[in-house]
Amino acid sequence: MNKTEASLILRVRNENDSNSLQKLIKRYRPMIESLFQQYYIHGYDRNDWYQEAFIVCHETCVIFNGDNGSQFGSFFKMRFKNHIIDIVRRENTYKRQANQNAHSFEVYLVENHQAFVSNHHTKMVDLVNGLEDYFNDLSHREILAIRYLLGQIELSEACKRANCTEEQMIRAISRCKTKIKDRLR
Repeated sequence: MNKTEASLILRVRNENDSNSLQKLIKRYRPMIESLFQQYYIHGYDRNDWYQEAFIVCHETCVIFNGDNGSQFGSFFKMRFKNHIIDIVRRENTYKRQANQNAHSFEVYLVENHQAFVSNHHTKMVDLVNGLEDYFNDLSHREILAIRYLLGQIELSEACKRANCTEEQMIRAISRCKTKIKDRLR
């Protein structure tokens, strides 16, 4: 171990010097990149990988004792590799298989857009496309009932605007729900 590396390690250990830590990481970048190529951790990109390297390098600086002739680089590599293997093991445990096999819903929509829309939500698409016709078929009272259902106005306000009783408004609400259900069939 040369004097520059020893001084970097001491500054990290004694002063929590982030610049020294960055210099050590830069010095061991080829080793970190090599391990990045060897191991795959689901959901980790290069930034996540280097974040782990920073953490392990800092911990290694704190516990490293070069008095017995050991090399910092070898010790750091061993600890970082073991750390990565621990993460890989955790990822591969049975209870995490669901996370590993999960896929983004947005990606699914992009890749299977036609099948998704045509197989699962045809009625919903038809309803959305037919909303204009649906609203044209509603009476003034039923439109106020829909606004009440959507939380836009209070029941008393809907009754006042429709010039009806609460019982009549409740029947209008029921008719609206029935018309929506009929559209979904």
